[in-house]
Amino acid sequence: MILKSIFSINDRNKYIILFAAIILVYVFGMFVDVMEVDAAQYATISMEMSQTKSFLHVYEQGKDYLDKPPLLFWLSSLSFMIFGISNFAYKLPSVLIALLGIYSTYRFSLSWYSKQKSILSALILASSQALFLITNDVRTDTMLLGLTMFSAWQLNDYIKFSRFRNLLLSSIGIGLAMMAKGPIAIVVIALAFGGNFLLKREWRNVFKPQWLLLLFFVALTLVPMCYGLYTQFDMHPEKHVYGLDGPSGIKFFFWTQSFGRITGENYWSDGSGYLYFFHTILWDFQPWVFLFVPALIIKIIKLFKQKFKVDSNSEYISLCGFVLVFAALSFSNYKLPHYIFVIFPFASIITADFIYELKEKTSVKVARAMFGVMLLFWLLILVGYIFVFPPRNVILPLVLILAFSVNLYLFVKIKNPTQKIFIPTTITIVCFNLMMALHFYPNLLQYQANSQAGIYVRENKLPETNVYRYEAASHSFDFYTRTLTKYITQNDLANVKPKDWIYTDLKGLTSLEKNNVDYNLIEAFKSFRVTHLELDFLLKSSRDKTLTYNYLIEIK
Repeated sequence: MILKSIFSINDRNKYIILFAAIILVYVFGMFVDVMEVDAAQYATISMEMSQTKSFLHVYEQGKDYLDKPPLLFWLSSLSFMIFGISNFAYKLPSVLIALLGIYSTYRFSLSWYSKQKSILSALILASSQALFLITNDVRTDTMLLGLTMFSAWQLNDYIKFSRFRNLLLSSIGIGLAMMAKGPIAIVVIALAFGGNFLLKREWRNVFKPQWLLLLFFVALTLVPMCYGLYTQFDMHPEKHVYGLDGPSGIKFFFWTQSFGRITGENYWSDGSGYLYFFHTILWDFQPWVFLFVPALIIKIIKLFKQKFKVDSNSEYISLCGFVLVFAALSFSNYKLPHYIFVIFPFASIITADFIYELKEKTSVKVARAMFGVMLLFWLLILVGYIFVFPPRNVILPLVLILAFSVNLYLFVKIKNPTQKIFIPTTITIVCFNLMMALHFYPNLLQYQANSQAGIYVRENKLPETNVYRYEAASHSFDFYTRTLTKYITQNDLANVKPKDWIYTDLKGLTSLEKNNVDYNLIEAFKSFRVTHLELDFLLKSSRDKTLTYNYLIEIK
């Protein structure tokens, strides 16, 4: 009787409980150490900015930095100045903007669909693997996703209600999103809404003169960043940055870094094929990808059957936003999985619409199929505990066993076929990522030597003026020592003194010995590139043979 009443209460508040559980996992992920390479690099640049107070000119270890726009560095450095330097403070601004993106997905959807579909759209986005990943391993894409979807919501409201404040907020959102990642933000908005206008033959909206006003406010938002780029780079043609002689910061931001990857002007190239994102989305949009793929196919087929003649009251912004941007990004010469995360809000809306339009018998079959797939996630948790990282205590395993029992009970008892799909699915993915945040990542990052060494240096209060880096990489080492460690070369070895400390790798240690530098080995740190996992590393039985070591030594 008590259990029945509890589940009854939970059903009435199901959405609140599910969103609260998701956000709780986000919060746990904010305390996980930052990962090499990107997140550690961005955290260290933000730390340096908070210490030097150089906000318009961005530097990395005292050298000019041009690769990414400054918004992440501005907000994370501000967070450091308020809360102190920590994992949590670095991730906080990005996670808040991600939550804004989830809410914006709900509000955008609400203007076209029912409240139930809109809530489910936000829930699908929030519970996707992509969101769990980028609220933990924070990169520029977290802010890009949140701000771009905020801009889409505001622009959609402007088109519907002609309110100036919506146009202004959309402009500011686009400008901030561009300062998070680059011109891709305005490209997403243009393709999503432009495609929708063309499908509906809304020529008045295509040639709306107010778009010039929108571009003006976008440009106004970009002024601080552009001024910083111009004074740091364009005014100094003598500089040599990223293999470029006298690069224009303005041109690099607006063209080279984004469109140059398609034209070939940007030297970054990884040989990834046009189908790259078809592979990566299979994991990044879990667990909803099994529903999204048929949803997308059905929507595209329907469009063809209609001969691209659509009802003006139908929503095609999400379809155009996903398909056209996905295609455009697939032509880039350099791709990483998180590049398409910005269009996952659109994928979520398409998926939610599909789920609620299923017939009852089909919904029941889909619910059973999804529950079967979710059993694989529970199996992954079990396999992880047995073969990868055994549990250090029984608390989390017991919590997960209880959650699995509740999930099984709910799947049997829930009568509503739509809820039968998304409630057990969401609970499963939340529990999977709870295990990742509280167990897998903390164990995994014990093998990120740079951060472990940095923590050792800080906890043992080694004097920062006497700690040097030789050969070994630096980003997370510097972040966890809370200082920019001086890098020394082979020519500097003659000047090291007794009681100096050097952080190095095996190559550096061998070099020290060849140069007859006497030292005491203080600590050896196990090392593995944790963002490029391999089966031999994951299996505890074969892990040791995959490891290398970094070293902290004291000069005699």
